[in-house]
Amino acid sequence: MKSEQTRARIRVAAAKVIERDGAGHLTLEKVAAEAGVSKGGLLYHYPSKDALLQGLLDHLLENRAGLVDDLGSADEVSNAALLNNLIDADFDLPKDERIMAQGLIAASAENADLLAPAKQYVEGLFEQLGTSNATAAPARTILLASQGLQFLELLGLLSLNTTERNEIRQHLKSLTQELASC
Repeated sequence: MKSEQTRARIRVAAAKVIERDGAGHLTLEKVAAEAGVSKGGLLYHYPSKDALLQGLLDHLLENRAGLVDDLGSADEVSNAALLNNLIDADFDLPKDERIMAQGLIAASAENADLLAPAKQYVEGLFEQLGTSNATAAPARTILLASQGLQFLELLGLLSLNTTERNEIRQHLKSLTQELASC
């Protein structure tokens, strides 16, 4: 358990370094100092910068996979229930996870392979939402709208106020209710 707590502390420290200095200035030395561990201690958990970045991505993807697992088996989950959970996760993304995601986007410019697990996850999700001919297009559109908004915000291309975000969130969730009636 203590090992996982240390790994979590290191991930949060990496997010702080990314927020303060930018993803291009993320170094293992800065992360170790921010986490209050020795560089050797950090290397025990994450043997390279790429391993640390992969750890950030794995953490984000595990949290996403947990949203589906909480609903039951993938075969039993309705598109509406899945989308409602994903919309809530997108709109309620904790600040440290948002910063991790921003850092991963920036790091992927240097190492596109870094995002391979995320690509697999998104493709699987897109496929899962396409299993019903009656709801595939609307379900996928809702997913793309929610994810697209989050991506634009992560890139700093769009900044909505709380009222605007809440209106969009509620509209997306109302669209998922329409799916439930199909």
